[in-house]
Amino acid sequence: MRYIRPFIDWIYAFITGHPFIFWTCMTLNLFGVVWGGIVWYGPMLVSSPPWAWIFIPDCPAAALYATIAFILIRYGRAVPWFTAFAAFACIKYGLWTLAFWSRHWLGAGTVEPLELMLFVSHIGLTCEGILLATRIGRLSMTARAAVAAFFSLSIFVDYGLGYHPPLTWVVTPAFAMWTAVILTSVLGFWLTRPSVAVAQQIEARGLQLEKGVQD
Repeated sequence: MRYIRPFIDWIYAFITGHPFIFWTCMTLNLFGVVWGGIVWYGPMLVSSPPWAWIFIPDCPAAALYATIAFILIRYGRAVPWFTAFAAFACIKYGLWTLAFWSRHWLGAGTVEPLELMLFVSHIGLTCEGILLATRIGRLSMTARAAVAAFFSLSIFVDYGLGYHPPLTWVVTPAFAMWTAVILTSVLGFWLTRPSVAVAQQIEARGLQLEKGVQD
């Protein structure tokens, strides 16, 4: 972590410090939102009840959340819980998709150009989530738990109620579900880990002491 965090910060500063690169990334995100929402999830959205829509277009929705979160941060209007939500979505669904296509290729034995494009684009989605994860800032444990709870609920909606993403003949619902369970568990623990609460309490006490000294 000694070298990883500075590297992540450098990448974030590089992207946000160059408007052309930043807005190109945001435009690509929005293209993914539209393409994924219509081509990949469109038929499923049309045949599903409105209440389920928020749980269905996993990756396109994550890209949309990331776009909004990055723009809010860029203009000094960051919303910590939404940043955490977007980061969780991007990392979970980005890694899930990488596992999905890796499993498919192992069984199918062939790699199609479109599949490779989706694989590469979801590496990017995962990286966006990592960048956002370093920008969450102070956030109550209740809010962190609520974010983790939402993505736990999404597993029930996907695999308990049958609204999971379209699968190939190689990837089984069991593989898809357990991949989602593992990713959600790991990310949920990371987001709500005890060290976060302790660090925030220490920081808050430090600020109170500093304010007391100034007074």
